[in-house]
Amino acid sequence: MWDRINRTVGRAEDVAVGLIILFATYVLFQGVVLRYVFNYAFPWTEEVVRYSIVWLVFLGGSIAARRGAHIAMDIVVVYLPPRLKLFFMGVATALTFVFTLIMTYYGCLLTWSIWSFDQRSPAAEIPMAIPFAAIPVGCALMTIRFLVAAVAYFRGIDPFKKRAHLEA
Repeated sequence: MWDRINRTVGRAEDVAVGLIILFATYVLFQGVVLRYVFNYAFPWTEEVVRYSIVWLVFLGGSIAARRGAHIAMDIVVVYLPPRLKLFFMGVATALTFVFTLIMTYYGCLLTWSIWSFDQRSPAAEIPMAIPFAAIPVGCALMTIRFLVAAVAYFRGIDPFKKRAHLEA
């Protein structure tokens, strides 16, 4: 059952990232065409694209966590015996889990604070809670991914072993 949920959430992340990229590309394209062909520009174009990129960063962080693609300092770990390597990778992943859990908590507080004051963006006048919501949403997804990976490491299983064979 967990695998089905994991695949479904993974597909949803991939689709969301693809749609956001298409949306940002369209908004940028229409902004350029309007500016250089018709000598007119919407004042909110750059702002909307900027907020789209914020969402891409946090959703992309979750996708990277799912694939085991986050940057890691593994110069020492690669020379350790397999069991010890899994232990240290588990510790590092567990620490990352704690960090993303804290980020999720404070991201929720920040988003709620911005929502309660009804802050709006200057040009598009969208609620600023929408771009800030990328922090708790993306970090919550990363938290789940890192928890699953840490548990696997502590059980003696490399959750990204398939990925390692594909990269070799």
